[in-house]
Amino acid sequence: MEIKLTCQPSYTLAYCFLDAGETILAESGAMAALSAGVSVGAGMGPGGFAKASMRKSLGGESFFMARYTAEVHGAWVALAPKYPGDVEHARIDSSDGLVVQSGSLLGVSPGVSIDVKWAGVRSIAMREGSMVLRLTGDGDVLLASYGGIQKFMLEDSEEMVVDTGHLVAFGEKVRVKVGPLGGVGVAAMSGEGLVAKMTGPGPVYIQTRAETGLRSWLAPTRGHN
Repeated sequence: MEIKLTCQPSYTLAYCFLDAGETILAESGAMAALSAGVSVGAGMGPGGFAKASMRKSLGGESFFMARYTAEVHGAWVALAPKYPGDVEHARIDSSDGLVVQSGSLLGVSPGVSIDVKWAGVRSIAMREGSMVLRLTGDGDVLLASYGGIQKFMLEDSEEMVVDTGHLVAFGEKVRVKVGPLGGVGVAAMSGEGLVAKMTGPGPVYIQTRAETGLRSWLAPTRGHN
């Protein structure tokens, strides 16, 4: 499989070029276009009914995933995220999985397993709640964002701080601790709220915009006179 990203970073399309017999699994509604020679199906995705139910009820993801299989060499599928944003192509293998925020998964190759994982008490205020997606196995992963995506590769014990509304995904070996920036008082005055302290080793993916800002702009809270 060859993946090419176009129109970055605001309105990215991910073109998945497939060899005959190759398959890409995508979130419901993600297909923007496809070529001739692609068969289309739908299923519950990796793990069958049990994992699909968990993804739907706990992770906020689609119960069904679309399955696109090439019948000829070079057939392609173009996938687009639901927000005006970017797409990042990542690969995982047995040495390290990926933890993905709910709503940020666009597609995977069949060798990737998708589980729902409790993020822990300290992560209960992450931008999409206390549940995250845990991706393991060996294959390709397409991550989606609101705005552009930036990837940071942390060395062992290297640290960075990310606003929880901007966090997209991180490696399983990355340690995460969530709390107010500089204490409760500083967080209240700065307007930053909760942040995630990330400690390497491993990748960290952030998005340049936060959905909370979009939602508040579209539906602002009106004060009383």
